[in-house]
Amino acid sequence: MPTVSTLDTTMPLAARADAAPRATAVLSWPIWIAVAATTATLLGIEWDIAWHRSIGRDSFWSPPHVAIYLGGILAALSSVYLIFSTTFGGSQAARAASVRVWGFRGPLGAFTAAWGGVAMIASAPFDDWWHNAYGLDVRILSPPHTLLAIGIFCVCLGSLLLVGAARNRSPERAAPRVLFLYLSGLILSLVLTFVMEYTSRAVLHSATPYRVLALGVPLVLIGFGRASGSRWGATAIAGVYSAVYLALLWLFPFVPATPKLGPVYVQVTHLIPPGFPLAVIVPALLIDLADARLKDRSPWLRAFAAGAIYFVSFLVAEWNLASFLITPAAENWFFGSGYHDYNSRRTWAEFRHAFHPLEPTRLLFFYQLGLGFAVSLISARLALWWADALGKLRR
Repeated sequence: MPTVSTLDTTMPLAARADAAPRATAVLSWPIWIAVAATTATLLGIEWDIAWHRSIGRDSFWSPPHVAIYLGGILAALSSVYLIFSTTFGGSQAARAASVRVWGFRGPLGAFTAAWGGVAMIASAPFDDWWHNAYGLDVRILSPPHTLLAIGIFCVCLGSLLLVGAARNRSPERAAPRVLFLYLSGLILSLVLTFVMEYTSRAVLHSATPYRVLALGVPLVLIGFGRASGSRWGATAIAGVYSAVYLALLWLFPFVPATPKLGPVYVQVTHLIPPGFPLAVIVPALLIDLADARLKDRSPWLRAFAAGAIYFVSFLVAEWNLASFLITPAAENWFFGSGYHDYNSRRTWAEFRHAFHPLEPTRLLFFYQLGLGFAVSLISARLALWWADALGKLRR
């Protein structure tokens, strides 16, 4: 069974692209639909979280749910179209730029996104039954939400693979590179959304959040940033994430909303937005600067430098940012520290402008900090391996 094709990585990028199979269109309409599906899914998730924080549980057919599952349906349909059109009537160029799975042919990203879309759709009745049986979710990743999260990740990854393969086949084109960075920024937003329980401003003077974030953030910033081929890839990815979160922070308060479930401890009149973006732009910028200086060094040295730069710079930047965001001075429309869920207790740390430590002892704090640093180094090395693999993808 044929697998993903690779070419001689010692050849110049333009020469590799000429030797690779080239489809008739750099970005076909199913790829644009996959990008739109990823966007709809992300916005639907953020909208759904704001809905639960402001209104509470509503019907299964709430607007945020429709947006989320619309993304899954679009991803599944566009991917199935790509697979069927390539298998039963694709041009020679399209078939050459494809892989074979169970007798069907299509781009690797199409198979990935199709599976993710099906998983998302399958999670819908499971989620509806779960809420009818057990009520509101206590945690973000309940069993149906876990299936949904896996499906969403596959949809996003599949879309990224589609765009990445198109970019590798035509590296001189700007559109695939821009879309690659955009999708990478959306994936970073999703990663940080699914760990938001560890990133509220009241816990950011603990070590555990930085250890948790070290599992995923370097993979996206370093891996996708380098794979993009852009001089400022990591910075652009962090910029997309920051722009998305700032837009949500500044626009959601204009959408009217009132709680429909009790108990109500805080009077809410609009959608509660996510918090101010994490300061990932700082390590991203420093990683790009360091990578330019170390491009001729060994992968292990580059990974160690990138991982260390990420962890130390992010810790310093976010620690100081959290010190400001916890104060009354940040309770304005720009920083958004004055927004609270309708069921927030006024005894909670954020209301008292205080931090809530997650480690009971200083020894445990430094243990978690050291573990986070080690995880950052491992994640950085995996990110470089992942970037090299993405750079070879043509199908």
